[in-house]
Amino acid sequence: MIINGKRLYSILKKNEEINNIDNLIEIDFSHPVFKGHFPDKPVLPGVIMCDIIRNQISDLLSKKMQIETAKQIKFLKMITPSENNNYNIKISIINNQQQYIVKAIISQNDNTYFKLNAKYKTK
Repeated sequence: MIINGKRLYSILKKNEEINNIDNLIEIDFSHPVFKGHFPDKPVLPGVIMCDIIRNQISDLLSKKMQIETAKQIKFLKMITPSENNNYNIKISIINNQQQYIVKAIISQNDNTYFKLNAKYKTK
């Protein structure tokens, strides 16, 4: 995912199936997005977490996707610069005619940072 010409994260391990994603990503905490969002305490913006999920779904389905409705978006912990910058992305997708029902989690070890339960459609 590239924002302002610089890659925000890289995929270290890719485990993708037809309807599931279980990837390990590495976040670049030197990215400018961290300098502008709470400058005294850098944090990954929630909208960027949502966009990471959208990008992962779009890549898997080879389609540009957009969120249609969100039943649940929970930000449980802040993603802040730390020594460990690797995070797990787990996504399950159910194709329901023109919609895709998506459940997603961003976690690290036993810590869950973000949960999403939403419907997506092609853009």
